[in-house]
Amino acid sequence: MVQTLCTSGKHEALKGGVHGAAVVIAAVMAAYNIAAYCFRRDPHLRTNAVVYTLAVGWEIKQTLHHLKRPGSAAAGAPATPLRSARCA
Repeated sequence: MVQTLCTSGKHEALKGGVHGAAVVIAAVMAAYNIAAYCFRRDPHLRTNAVVYTLAVGWEIKQTLHHLKRPGSAAAGAPATPLRSARCA
């Protein structure tokens, strides 16, 4: 099961969904830290805001990567792996 999940081209919609959920979580954390920094000006809130904002960008990139892969529901293609990958 894990090897199938880790194989490139398999379960891409599921992988994209997990990254999509991470986008939502990171966006909420970024919004909170930005708002909190506006009121409290603590340096760690500024750092957190930057980190979580970058995480949103990264997770959007990963989500699109998985949803554009052949085998994802969004691509509309049958599930065919591009290459065989094994989890370490």
